[in-house]
Amino acid sequence: MASEPRGSPVSLRSVLLGLALIPVNVWWLIQIEYVRYSDTPTIPQLFYHAVAVLTLLTLANAAVARRCPRHALSRGELLTVYAMLVMASNVAGHDQLQILFTTICWLYARATPENQWAESIFPHLPRRLVVTDQKALDDLFRGYNDRYLADHWQAWAAPLAVWTVVAALVAWTLFCVAALLRRQWDNERLTYPLADVPLAVTETGLPLFRSWAFWVGFAPAAGLQLLNLCHQIWPGVPGINIGVWHVNPQVGLWRYLGTIPICFYPFAFGVSFLLPTNLAFSCWFFFLVTRLEKVVAAYFGFTEWEGFPYVNEQATGAFIGFGLFALYAARAHLRATLRIALRAEHGEDAGEPLSYRTAWLGFALGGVALIGFSMAAGLRLWTALAYWLMLLGIILAVARIRAEVGLPSIELYQRGSDDLLRRVFGTAAFRPSELVVFTLFFWLNRTHRNYNLQHEFHGLRLASRTGLELRGFGGALLLAAGVGIVVGLLAMLQVSSQVGLAGGRFTGPAGWAFGNDPWQKLGRHLLIPQPPETAGRWAYLVGMGICALLVWARAKLVWWPLHPAGWVAGNSFALLRLWVPLTLTWAIKSLLLRYGGLKGYLRALPFFLGLAVGEFSAGLLRTVIDLAWGLYLPANSGIGGL
Repeated sequence: MASEPRGSPVSLRSVLLGLALIPVNVWWLIQIEYVRYSDTPTIPQLFYHAVAVLTLLTLANAAVARRCPRHALSRGELLTVYAMLVMASNVAGHDQLQILFTTICWLYARATPENQWAESIFPHLPRRLVVTDQKALDDLFRGYNDRYLADHWQAWAAPLAVWTVVAALVAWTLFCVAALLRRQWDNERLTYPLADVPLAVTETGLPLFRSWAFWVGFAPAAGLQLLNLCHQIWPGVPGINIGVWHVNPQVGLWRYLGTIPICFYPFAFGVSFLLPTNLAFSCWFFFLVTRLEKVVAAYFGFTEWEGFPYVNEQATGAFIGFGLFALYAARAHLRATLRIALRAEHGEDAGEPLSYRTAWLGFALGGVALIGFSMAAGLRLWTALAYWLMLLGIILAVARIRAEVGLPSIELYQRGSDDLLRRVFGTAAFRPSELVVFTLFFWLNRTHRNYNLQHEFHGLRLASRTGLELRGFGGALLLAAGVGIVVGLLAMLQVSSQVGLAGGRFTGPAGWAFGNDPWQKLGRHLLIPQPPETAGRWAYLVGMGICALLVWARAKLVWWPLHPAGWVAGNSFALLRLWVPLTLTWAIKSLLLRYGGLKGYLRALPFFLGLAVGEFSAGLLRTVIDLAWGLYLPANSGIGGL
């Protein structure tokens, strides 16, 4: 295994700038996503606010370079700041710590005689993992308390300390996975389509911003967002609905298609243009297949939405199968890295973010620590192993799809390893304490959308493309994740205590979605055990089997058009909302490549990048106006809710 050359070192000033922006970025996220829910920038795979900030920094840096060239930031420094913002946003965002924070403070605050949580849940709960002080919880939900942290730090100290360590362990363990697989995925020529956006924005000489096609795309994309903002502020101004709206077929068997979301976000067209055409085709093709499965099943009398053909269970099996495929494809590489780690040979892993010995040891120790924590919290050994191994398969699948396909968003809604175990074995097969631990891990299992791993791969790809030293860059990513965890939890506590989780100024859905939903389901499972799903369990194997067949066909048949990643993403709730821009952009790109060739594609690319960057920039401006004017724009009225 040949080593890669060392790159340029990561500069101290870029790391310091990234660290300085993280607290502001986290506070903004919590206000916009958690409190107001007027936008959700960390739901898509590409965080629009990070791209918008990178665009502003790049343009400002160009102005500095004209006057004081020696003070200007390099391209690598700009991307270091961007990657640090992404990592901190990911951990403090909608799909991680915002869920965790609400879950651990909700149980004791909202236990009532009617829901019987005190009788059914409290006896099986590790008390140090949730907040139990009633006065602290009352003040948090009531809000308007500037001295909250000083008065109630003891109530929060233990839960926040424990979960900070757990979140850091997850980030570290997944970073070790990225360090072990990064070179293999480069050797497989995974294209990382979403990385093209920050790379294009920061390209030396700013050719993107000098292209007229870029501004032709930028202007209408930004203009539509600003027009709709004006419509929200002054209803007399006409608006154009480019967001998600829903069609419910009511004719015959077609009503079993279910709700069909439709959207026309410009950025979705822009980002979808980066997808390879065969992958884009596979995604929308399998989207239609999973919808038509419902119609065919209804024709034969299977009309229960959660019943046959069990498309959700098939999706879970497909995710796990795709993760196993990623490991199988890397088996020779992983064996080589293990040999290098055991021999401790210097040089062969010199260009990697971690030495292979450190990566293997870190992964092993991190995995043991997470399993040990799970067992201490209440899981048996076999349950903990099954839970974490299946979750790792799903996380690998999500990261692989981002690296290979570049979908704007992907989602496996509440159908992860915990749900699989409950459905296959039934809830009675697990101790009450185990069901409680599954609920405490709700922040890892709600959407399976934004884990650390895909953003770590994304950042390392940016570093390798721009000649940065991966070891120093990896350290910056880990530092950003750690600071994001600490700052995120403290900022959520401070902001929530001022606004009040039950107050009128808290307009987001976190209460019912992150707080009530998981505990309510747990209470129901404890009071009314769920039996095993005998028929549904086979759907998991069907999903994995179809994924395996697609992998085999793609490897053996040169002409085979369908990619297994399309099958994995086909039933994703996120893809349901993106199928229109994905399908239309696939058709446009296919025609361009057929009749214009590579030259035609390259000429059109700045226009589609302009669609993405334009809407991203207007989206950030919209949130700043929302905060500055105290508008409280309607929930989900932004561009991130995919």
